[in-house]
Amino acid sequence: MIDPFFDSLATALGGQIAVALGSTAQSALDKVRGLLRRRDDPATLAALEAAESEAGRPQIEALAERLDQVAQDDPEFGAELRDAGAEVHHELSATQNRVVNQNSGTVHNLIQSEQINGDITFN
Repeated sequence: MIDPFFDSLATALGGQIAVALGSTAQSALDKVRGLLRRRDDPATLAALEAAESEAGRPQIEALAERLDQVAQDDPEFGAELRDAGAEVHHELSATQNRVVNQNSGTVHNLIQSEQINGDITFN
């Protein structure tokens, strides 16, 4: 099964939703595209070019599979992709009135939720 993160990146790289991305996510997408183009990997470049030129679901899925495989084969590069493309994935995940919760740093009490019904008590 393809990692949903790489499916989000492939969908955005294929241009199917690129116009809907905000400026921060668009900038992140440009970083991802640059990382992929600088990498000496003909199979990945071919998958990227096919997704960009045809942007059909088969090309998008092939790119997502390739990104997933590259990340497994080269964890350091996979981490770079995740770092560069995080904003794209978060923006695409926050659709249909969904919430994407993020936290970085040290907190004492933290609740992240889409919907809470009832009371919350911290002791």
